[in-house]
Amino acid sequence: MTKANGRIMWSLITGAALVLACSMPVGAQAQGPPQGRGPRPGWGNGLMLGVPLHTLNLTPDQQSQVKSILSTYRASARPIVQQLRQTQGGLGDRLLAPGQLQPADMQSQLQQISQLRSQLLQLSAQATLDVRSLLTPEQLAAAAQTKAKMSDLRSQMHQLLGPGTSTQP
Repeated sequence: MTKANGRIMWSLITGAALVLACSMPVGAQAQGPPQGRGPRPGWGNGLMLGVPLHTLNLTPDQQSQVKSILSTYRASARPIVQQLRQTQGGLGDRLLAPGQLQPADMQSQLQQISQLRSQLLQLSAQATLDVRSLLTPEQLAAAAQTKAKMSDLRSQMHQLLGPGTSTQP
């Protein structure tokens, strides 16, 4: 095997490993809000629009509507997620099978994975728009403010924990 072919093969294996590793977040997206302090709609972690919706003090009617929107989203996303997992599993099996493998051999599966992810993204965007349409201007402003604060906190965390920072005083 030439160096160029070896690099291509390792690139394919690395890419496929990344694709397989990304299958877990997809499953998390299709999960509902966590149970606990009342409805906290989101893709498994209470976040939608980049902020936890429970911080926006949704009215009971808004909470009910959000719950309905997310239920519809999950029902629509479930078969796509299942098909995505199946396709990614098939790609993983193909990558680990004996014999030569060329990039073209995986093209149809990669294209199908891309299309399925695009469908999930479209569904997610529509659900987010549907939830956003329920919010008052005050709630949207609060969401923007909360998102900015969260972004600032993430930035501070990266500065504190980033490479080159010392853990010793």
